[in-house]
Amino acid sequence: MNQVNLQPGQKIKIGLNEGKVMYSSQVQDVSRDGTLLVDTPVYRGHLVPIRVDSIVQVIYFTKQGLFIFYAKVLNRFSGSIPLLELMPISGVERLQRRKYFRLEKLIPFTYKIVGEDEEYRGMIQDISGGGLRCQVDKKLEVGTQIECNFILDEEVRVIGKVVRYEEGLEKGYEIGVCYVDIDEKMREKIIRYIFEEQRKIRQKGIE
Repeated sequence: MNQVNLQPGQKIKIGLNEGKVMYSSQVQDVSRDGTLLVDTPVYRGHLVPIRVDSIVQVIYFTKQGLFIFYAKVLNRFSGSIPLLELMPISGVERLQRRKYFRLEKLIPFTYKIVGEDEEYRGMIQDISGGGLRCQVDKKLEVGTQIECNFILDEEVRVIGKVVRYEEGLEKGYEIGVCYVDIDEKMREKIIRYIFEEQRKIRQKGIE
């Protein structure tokens, strides 16, 4: 496990209840003893009530990937910028693709086999920061690389590799796609989209 290495301005996610609820935040300061001052998350115009002494997850992105560590809330500060003081209590672990949060949602997409010009249509069944599960009409062998295009909050283009396929469906094939060429900023946007959609789903359940 690596040590926490965050800088002021770094955007982070704060996870409560073992990551079941995620909120956006940002690092404001890092002290010599390793404690962090971060923005208190805001949801629907209200500060998220995070108790002193509670344990939270902190997730952040770098060019090297997605990382997570646990921290204890030492203090809360009010003012023009409400802050939380966090003390890391674990080392940093890199989240593997299998640990990426996954969202089940039907999203139309188009794809081309890399090196070919013909475009096909399919339907994404679920999406994560590591890949896609899709339904397609064309049989795609494991190892085939495809260029996928779809719309979330904006247009997304990624190159993925088919890592499994399942036939015998009522219509077409189900394939698993692992990203092999994706800009890390785009991966972060996908994960943020997933967090936001999951938050909307939870809120509908509450209402």
